[in-house]
Amino acid sequence: MKRHLVTYSLNLLLLILPLIAFPQWDNGQISVYFSLPEVALLDIEPDGSNRIHFTMIPSAESGRPAEMEEVTDETLWINYTSALPENQTSRSITAEISQGIVPSGIRLYLEAQRYSGNGRGKTGQPAGKVELSNQPRPVITGIGNGLTGDGIMNGHQLVFSVEISDYSGISSAGEMNFILLYTLTDN
Repeated sequence: MKRHLVTYSLNLLLLILPLIAFPQWDNGQISVYFSLPEVALLDIEPDGSNRIHFTMIPSAESGRPAEMEEVTDETLWINYTSALPENQTSRSITAEISQGIVPSGIRLYLEAQRYSGNGRGKTGQPAGKVELSNQPRPVITGIGNGLTGDGIMNGHQLVFSVEISDYSGISSAGEMNFILLYTLTDN
């Protein structure tokens, strides 16, 4: 009988011991701080060759108009990264001629193509074909929190085109240079 009592007591102790030892729970807390600053970056690719060149060729026959050697250039891409502040919904990219002027009688146009590449987030939408001048013109709108990826074949391909708008305004002026300024601007 004593032996059964010891066995029952041991079995009871083995059943109760886990209930006494294991339900001891405790909580701890830590504070996690995350900071993401506002970001607005843009880049024109390819890096070493951000030049476009248009040449007007005179006609070899009298009475015929001069012609542009190449009327389009599709070699440049625009890349950007955007992290908006909390109360802002979008950004735009504008383009303008910041130094120099387009020769008289000539019109220069820029059209950003639809986004392509390996970026993420909310990329912008092309604004269509715009004539470039010394006033900022939107070329990409609706940019949210996102990035295009880096390099050519990422972002928006830039298509430049030129047309002769007024033959009476064209004069032989040699080579003319001007600089285009792109700005990633808050809306």
